[in-house]
Amino acid sequence: MQSMNDLKRRILIIDDNSRLHADYRKILEGEKSREETDEDYIGFFGTAHLGADLGNSDCEPLKGLIKIDSAMQGEDGVDMVKQAREEGNPFQLAFVDLRMPPGWDGLKTVEEIWKVDPAVQIVICSAYSDNSYTDICKRLGRSDSLLILRKPFDAIEVYQLAVALTEKWILGKEALLKREDLEKIVEQRTRELRQASLIDPLTKLKNRTGFNIDFDNAVTRSKRSGTRVTVFLVDLDFFKDINDTYGHPVGDALLIEVSRRLTECTRETDTVARLGGDEFVVLQPDVESNYQFRGLLRRLEEIQKVPWKFEQWEIGISFSIGVVICPDDGANTEDLLKKADLALYRAKKEGRGTSRCYASGMDEDVAHTRAVYQGLQVALREQEFMLHFQPIVNACTGKLFSFEALLRWVHPKHGMVPPDQFIPVAEETGIIVPIGDWVLESACRSALLWPEDIGVAVNMSPVQLREHHDVVSHVTKIVELTGFDPNRLTIEITETTPLLQQKYTIDCLQKFQKLGIKIALDDFGVGHSSLSYLQSFAFDKLKLDRSFVSSKFSSSKTRAIMKLVGSLGINLNIPTTAEGVETIDELKLVQQEGFTFAQGYLFGRPEPQEELSKYFKTNAVQLDVFKSAPTGVPCQILRLQLPDVSNPESSHG
Repeated sequence: MQSMNDLKRRILIIDDNSRLHADYRKILEGEKSREETDEDYIGFFGTAHLGADLGNSDCEPLKGLIKIDSAMQGEDGVDMVKQAREEGNPFQLAFVDLRMPPGWDGLKTVEEIWKVDPAVQIVICSAYSDNSYTDICKRLGRSDSLLILRKPFDAIEVYQLAVALTEKWILGKEALLKREDLEKIVEQRTRELRQASLIDPLTKLKNRTGFNIDFDNAVTRSKRSGTRVTVFLVDLDFFKDINDTYGHPVGDALLIEVSRRLTECTRETDTVARLGGDEFVVLQPDVESNYQFRGLLRRLEEIQKVPWKFEQWEIGISFSIGVVICPDDGANTEDLLKKADLALYRAKKEGRGTSRCYASGMDEDVAHTRAVYQGLQVALREQEFMLHFQPIVNACTGKLFSFEALLRWVHPKHGMVPPDQFIPVAEETGIIVPIGDWVLESACRSALLWPEDIGVAVNMSPVQLREHHDVVSHVTKIVELTGFDPNRLTIEITETTPLLQQKYTIDCLQKFQKLGIKIALDDFGVGHSSLSYLQSFAFDKLKLDRSFVSSKFSSSKTRAIMKLVGSLGINLNIPTTAEGVETIDELKLVQQEGFTFAQGYLFGRPEPQEELSKYFKTNAVQLDVFKSAPTGVPCQILRLQLPDVSNPESSHG
C-alpha cells in the first residue's frame, strides 16, 4: 500500500466559471496568480485580495502531490467521477459550486456524485444568499464528508480543506484496506481452524467430526444412487498394555503406523479416521458389490500380519473389527455406528484379532452384559460376594498344603451365580479390579484363622495387572492392613494372559516375589507360549489345567503333555499342581507323573470358611492310596525339596 506522501491526490473542480479553475490551481500548486478586478474574483476572494499573490503564502505548495481536474457542469463532473472510479484511480475531493446554470445545481450534482462514489469528500462553495445549512442538510443529509465554504473565502481556507479532506480520504482508505486485510486474515484463519477441527493432530487423519460429515454425505449419496456404504470400526488390541510396557511415545508412533497402514489399503474416495484413543474407522462409500466390501476387509486383516519394527522392538499388531453395511443394517448414521460398535464388541469378546459383521441379537448380548455389570455393582456394595476354599494337598502324602480362594456370588433373587456367568463380564467392564481387591483382602483375613503352615492361593485377573496404577503397592497395602504373612500367599496368573510377554507385568511379578509372595502359572499347557513364559520369568509353581487330568478327556496326546509337565517340574525344580483330580485312578496317574500337589473333588469341594475346620483336625486327606505312597507308589516328586509356607526362608525353585 502506498503511503499518504506517495499517493497523488485527485481533486475535481466543478464550476461554470473557467477563471476560478485556474485560481484553484494557483492556490494549491503554488503558481503566481494573475491580477483580477472583475466581480467574479471579488465574489470569491473579496476586495482585500485584489492584486494579491494567491500562490505566495506560508502554505507548502502541493504541486506534484495533487492532480486537479475540471468540469464546467455537474453532469460532466459526475461522468468524470464515474470514469475515475472505474479506472481504479478515484477522486478524493470535489469543490462544487452551488449555482451552475443552465445545468444541475450543486446539490443535485453532489447527490449524483455520491450515488457513483460515496467516499468522495465534498466542499460546496456557496454564498450566504444561497441555501441555508439546514436546507442543505435536509437535502443531502448530515455527513462528515460534506463541508460548506461560504463566499468570499481566503486562499488559506481552500488550501487547508484540500489537505485535510484528501488526507481524511487517504486515512479512511488505509483503514478500509487494513480492515479488509484483517477480514481476509480472519477468514483464512477461520478456514484453517475449521479444517483443523476436522483433523486428528497426531495421525493427520480425520477425527470424529470429520468422519461424521463424510458419513452423512455418503449415506445421503447412497440413498440417491442405490449403492451401499460399508463402515469398518477398527480397534487396536491391547494398546494400553503396549503403552504401559514401552511408553507413550512408542504408543503414539504405533498409532501413526496403524493410520499409515489403514490409509494404504483404502481408495482415495474412502475415509480413514481416528475416533479417539486406539479406535479407528474406515468408511467405504459407493459400494456396488460384495467383492469390494470383502476385498477391503481382507486387506484390513492382511495388514495385521506384519509385525511393526520400532527401534530395538518388534511389536505385533492386532485389530478387532466391527462391520456394518448401509442400508442393509439401517440408514441412520447414529444407529449404524452403534451397530458397528456392537459388532466390534462381539469381535473382542470372541478372542480379538478378528472381525464380525453386525447381526440381529448382538444388542441383546450388550443388554445382558450391562445388566450383569449393574448387578455386580450392587453385589459389591451390598456384600453379596463370599469366598469358598478348595484344598490343595501333597500328591504323595495327602498332607494339606493350602487352599485356593474361589469367588462366589450369592444373588438375593437368583441364588448362587456360577463364576463363568459373571467373571468374564467383570473383566470386560473393569469391575473385576475392586472385586479382586475384596477377594484378596477377604482371603488373607480368612487364612489368619488357619494353622500357620497352611497357605492361601488367590487368582489375579490380567485386568487387575493392567488397570491398577500401581498394583504392587496396592497388594502390599492389603497385606499390611490384614497383617497376613506374605510368605503364605500365592498369586495365580493364568497362562493365557497375554500380559506375561510384557516387561511391566514381569516387573510387577518380580516385586511380588521380593515381598515373599509366590507366583503360580495357572492353566499351564492350554496356551501357546507355555515354555517361553518359563524363560521370561521364574515362576514358583506350575498348575496343569484340569483338561489334561480328567479321564473324561483322556487321550494319548493329553497324557503325553501331562507326563511332559511333570518331568519339566522335576527337572526345573519347580513344584507342580494337577487340577481336576476326581478319582483314585487320576490321582495315581498324577503321582506316577511326578506332580507335587493335587487339587480336585477327590480331596474336597470348594466350601465356605466355617466348613474348613474338619481339614485342620487331621491336617491330611485320609485315602488308602496315600498310605503306601512313600514306598509303593513311584512318586518321583519325593526328590523335590518341598516348600514350607511357615518358613520365610524356604523357596519353591
